[in-house]
Amino acid sequence: MSSPDDLTIDLAEARAVLAAAARRTGELLRAAPDPAQPVRRSRWRVAEVGAHLSAGLWGFAEAASGNPGVVDRYLRPGSFAERLAAVTAGTLELEPLRDTTQLAERIGEHAERFLAESAPRSGAERVATPWYGDGATLSLATATALLAGEQLVHGWDLARTLGRPWPLSPAEAALVVRAAAAMMPLAANPDATARLRAAYGITTRTVGPRFVVAVDRGRVAVEAWGSRPVDCHISADPATFVLVGYGRISQWGPIARGRLRAWGRRPWLAVRFTGLFFNP
Repeated sequence: MSSPDDLTIDLAEARAVLAAAARRTGELLRAAPDPAQPVRRSRWRVAEVGAHLSAGLWGFAEAASGNPGVVDRYLRPGSFAERLAAVTAGTLELEPLRDTTQLAERIGEHAERFLAESAPRSGAERVATPWYGDGATLSLATATALLAGEQLVHGWDLARTLGRPWPLSPAEAALVVRAAAAMMPLAANPDATARLRAAYGITTRTVGPRFVVAVDRGRVAVEAWGSRPVDCHISADPATFVLVGYGRISQWGPIARGRLRAWGRRPWLAVRFTGLFFNP
């Protein structure tokens, strides 16, 4: 199914954000005083986050070059969450380095390679992503935006741990929202959605997209704004939507500060929204 117009990802923008975000995470890693420092609210240490980011870029670069099988030994049967968790754990083996300066170099190299491999292609071209499911593919534009989101969100983790600033601009966050929306049908939690029928209207303020997420007893579809009546409206600034959606901050603080609002005929459904999806 094609994306609603408001969720179309500009490939040139995604490439620019990815390149800049990879540079920024590299700078954080170079400045890290202790590679073994635990990352806040994570089971990983600083160097392991760097290894994960490096391996993720390498895996997508391989997939863009027509070789998605590099993660085959980590693939497991099961749900989206089980499959992705196994491959995520495998990234720490795929990238054995734990020196943060060397990891910064690797991230830069792998980002450049992915961008070089994908440069002549259109945003609509499909990239094989078997770690998301048997036969799963993403558009190149979505894959690029997802990689940018990985750098930005894990960079936020590193920055908080190291006490460094990590600004997340509205445009960057809106790009991540578009990528996340493309993943919602794949990442739906069947246990959480099995008995729910509801339509959510999502508005990311200022520069962000508006779209509808329709849940119908285990099936999730992302649709154009206005495609159907909405039970619950959710409005947030783009950065808040990203950080709450990726489980980096609680929803309650932004609600109290007016940065996250819900209304409609079934507004209570808002508190369930993030739980409808697996958070990798």
